[in-house]
Amino acid sequence: MLVRHAFLQADLSDANLADYVSKVMTQRICPSAGDPLQDIAGGFTHASDFIAIISTAKERMRFHLQVAAGNQFLLLTGLYPDFLTRRSEQRGAPDLAFYESFAQQAYRDAANNRQAPGKTSRRLFGALAEAMPAARRSLNRVADEFVFLGD
Repeated sequence: MLVRHAFLQADLSDANLADYVSKVMTQRICPSAGDPLQDIAGGFTHASDFIAIISTAKERMRFHLQVAAGNQFLLLTGLYPDFLTRRSEQRGAPDLAFYESFAQQAYRDAANNRQAPGKTSRRLFGALAEAMPAARRSLNRVADEFVFLGD
């Protein structure tokens, strides 16, 4: 409900979009043990990690990796913007805008991937790509107002 409410405040009225992002948050904050594609804290936090594995992936695996990259960087930019900003300032890592753009492109690529499984809503990923800046800012508000994620 928090994501849906935050999305509505940002004029993102697609309930399926909010429900998808809520589901991703749930899976990523409490992941299965040892799953680097689900574990936001211990998983891939560098775009180069995803670029390396996506570039060699084929067919449906490529689609799943595109979605995983979008999900990872949506949540990193949405829930941990301070972490990304500090890393950028202290270590010269890419900034928040880079990762937001990376997530947006990953979702756009997933939406355009013809190898997506039959029941997967490619339309949903296209909508999420378009909504990415507003979705990220909505998650920033949720994290600031309702979620304690530590320092």
